[in-house]
Parts: sequence; C-alpha cells; structure tokens
Amino acid sequence: MTGTQFVPVRIRQARACDIPVLLEIVQSAYRGEGGWTTEAHLVRGHRTDEAEVRGLLEDPHALFLVAQRQPASGLATLGPTREATTGPTGAPAAALSVLGCCYTRRDPDEPQRAELGLFAVSPSAQGAGVGRALIEAHVARRAQDGVRRIELCVLQNRPELRAWYERRGFQTMEGTLPFPADPSLLVEPGLRMERMVRTLLPSSAGR
Repeated sequence: MTGTQFVPVRIRQARACDIPVLLEIVQSAYRGEGGWTTEAHLVRGHRTDEAEVRGLLEDPHALFLVAQRQPASGLATLGPTREATTGPTGAPAAALSVLGCCYTRRDPDEPQRAELGLFAVSPSAQGAGVGRALIEAHVARRAQDGVRRIELCVLQNRPELRAWYERRGFQTMEGTLPFPADPSLLVEPGLRMERMVRTLLPSSAGR
C-alpha cells in the first residue's frame, strides 16, 4: 500500500459523464501497475466496460457512488457542492477529479441484503482514506435503506485485500463461488471467489 497522505473527498452519486474516468480508474486499480490492489498477476483483460457501468447507473436497485477530490480545507461529505462545469480539456471538472468508485446493489428479492462491487481507487490516491470514505458512505446510506448485510467477493490469493476488508468490519463467509467472468482470463487456473460480509446496525433514520 502506498504512503499517500490523507486526501479530503466528497462522496456523491456517479453520473453518466463520469463513465470514461470510472473505466480508467477501475482498469488501473485492477489491471494496472503501481497500485497495491492490482490483480494483473492473476487475471488478464479488462475489468469492466461501458455497458456494465451504464447499466449500474440505470439500475434502480444500485447505488453507485464516487469519491471526488475537494480542497484540503473540506471534509468528506455526501451531497451537492458548487463546482466548475468543465476542466481544461472540456470534460466535466467533477469527473476529472474523481478518485474512486464503488456500487452497492440491493437484492430485490432479499431487500435486507446488498452486494458491493466495482470498488476501485486510483493507484495515485490509494492509502489516502478514499476507499474507507466510500465504504462508510455506502454503509450509512444502506443502513438508512434498511439493509442489514453488505456482501462482496474477493479473488482467492489476495490475503492483503481480504485483510483490508476485515479492518473495515467484513468477515469471511463459508464457501467460495466460481470466477464470474471467462475462466480463460485467469493467469492461475481454478481460482475462485471468497465471500465476505459486513453486518450493519439499524439506522435511527431508517426506523
């Protein structure tokens, strides 16, 4: 993990204009070099694509959050702020300042359960509290929604990643699941997914 200093962020919902930046962040975090979260030594190919991200943005059961850099005088917040409309390249300034992302999808058949996925932080911002801010924002929002369990999957042979989630309150569940993508992408054939879960306390706002 890098020794980056704490980076103040604002947590907000992802937008369609964020998609190009989100694809870059996810790919660099999972398949790039230089970040401690990379799986390039275990999995080949792209981690996600525009269709998947756009589908999550349009899914009524999914909450897709991003962490956006803000001035050092601010604190991590969830909600609207005033911001520049475009950056020097013409892209939305808010999208260009995105450092990480993550979604939770509430199970429509089991509404007290939600799945966490596409959790990624730009390698340049890893170790700076961005991932923790994203996780806790999801926990707060989903607790208000009445969710009691957030579950996720971690690729086998990633003990350092599993330990990070354990420090965030997740526990390993029994059993494993098959690798969800094309198994030919696995550098180490036969790798499976380990399941983890975090139990949420009821929110007073959701009672």
